[in-house]
Amino acid sequence: MKWYADNSELHGVKEAEIPDILLFGGLVVSPEAEHHIRTGVESIKQRHTGNSRSPVKWNLKDLRDLYKTQAKTEIYESLMQTSKEWRKEVFSCLAETDCAILISCIEGYSADRKVLKDKKEELSRFIFANGLMRFGLHVRDEKPPSAQVVLDWPDKGNAKPFDSEYAWAFSRGRTADGSVTYQCGKLSNLGFADSVLFTSMHHSTLLQVADLVVGATREFLECCLQKKGSGQGVDCLRLAKDNFRGAPDNIVGRGIVVPSGNVDLLLRARKGVKEILNAT
Repeated sequence: MKWYADNSELHGVKEAEIPDILLFGGLVVSPEAEHHIRTGVESIKQRHTGNSRSPVKWNLKDLRDLYKTQAKTEIYESLMQTSKEWRKEVFSCLAETDCAILISCIEGYSADRKVLKDKKEELSRFIFANGLMRFGLHVRDEKPPSAQVVLDWPDKGNAKPFDSEYAWAFSRGRTADGSVTYQCGKLSNLGFADSVLFTSMHHSTLLQVADLVVGATREFLECCLQKKGSGQGVDCLRLAKDNFRGAPDNIVGRGIVVPSGNVDLLLRARKGVKEILNAT
């Protein structure tokens, strides 16, 4: 079993100088689910671009230079023009697959740019720990023969928040600052690999899907915060809402993990699941 995870960020309600809410997570898959999703998504990309290995992201503009460098601008333009269609097809593929969506998020307490930048590494470690603990609980319950965490290359190549947290969770069953004991116990006792696997999102179909899931969840949270109206992100997430860990009644806390100290964000997420995600 693997947890493919990526990150994103958004502005909360404090009008912070830079994004003050961080998201981290993606998809938990068995080998069978991984195969089904990879072949399904690559088939979708083949139909829309003529190339099953074309990389995709929620924010396609991030890939413009990559496609330009590879002289594949026509594929990029095709993805842009049909984004609404292929995104929904990807989420429909998830909906028919036995996989779990697991997203951790946290809101910084300051609106000041310098404070948020200085605290970003700490916040990244915290949301990774929150998500990792839930993945550990999922593995404990499902009892797969092995478990692996697969992450995109971290921002600016700084893997420390993830490597150190994982090492503590694996060997000691505690967070890297020693303040919290993992409810699932030591990861080493659950069949986890002894280290995180980092790879390039451009070459991993499942990490691309994780990016799409995180991107759609970000837009859902923006809707919860009344930063924007319901759009493609919410439409896509509704298709796969039953894939959230804890669905249908305990999505917030098990599938969307928010620290109890982020009271406003926590309440808005709960209300959003009820009134937005489950709206008919």
